[in-house]
Amino acid sequence: MRSLPLLLALCAGLPAWAEDPSVHAPYLVPPRALTNEVSSSLGLLTGGYSFPGGSWDDLFLSSITRGHYLYNGLTAEAGMLSLTPLERGGPKPSTSLSLRLGYTGERWSVLAGAVLQATYPSTPILTVLPSVRALYQVGQVTLNAGLVDLVGLVPAHVGASYGPVGLAYVLPLGLRAHGRIPLTANAGIQLEAFAFRLAGARSAMFTVGLVGNPRSSRPGGGS
Repeated sequence: MRSLPLLLALCAGLPAWAEDPSVHAPYLVPPRALTNEVSSSLGLLTGGYSFPGGSWDDLFLSSITRGHYLYNGLTAEAGMLSLTPLERGGPKPSTSLSLRLGYTGERWSVLAGAVLQATYPSTPILTVLPSVRALYQVGQVTLNAGLVDLVGLVPAHVGASYGPVGLAYVLPLGLRAHGRIPLTANAGIQLEAFAFRLAGARSAMFTVGLVGNPRSSRPGGGS
């Protein structure tokens, strides 16, 4: 008989517990300036030098795969670039790998790491360069800057993006642009191009690829 009052008290508390929205409320991912993303693209890159009395250029097939992943704001970004010469007697094929780590907040993100460039035969075979990227959101506009960005192809840039399009100034003289054509809510076609001059060297590239934003299976990983 002593258990009967306890059972009645528990039953009386069940409706209030069931009506509490916080009990069954789904976990809401905190907003971040970046979301999980992976992309792969193909294109053409031209690069060369100018010198008194002439110049020379080489044409490459470029392949870029990159992505970044967030976990509770901690952000890891990796990329791979392959350049295959399309002309005989020119430079050798090369591969570059990039890895950057950092943190992404509600309106900002800072990533830092390195780019490893390997060419064989070449002297030196391996080159390591520092790489940094940062962004800050002001309303619907995202301000961004980078050093040795795009897996080492862009020396330095400052720019802004609005929605799916962006434009940047490449130091010391050049431009960089990108755009995204949506196919679904989480996938689209990515277009990217740049052209710049650095001392006697010049480079330009145009790529087309696919980009997606996979949903995170972990709390705080972005959506």
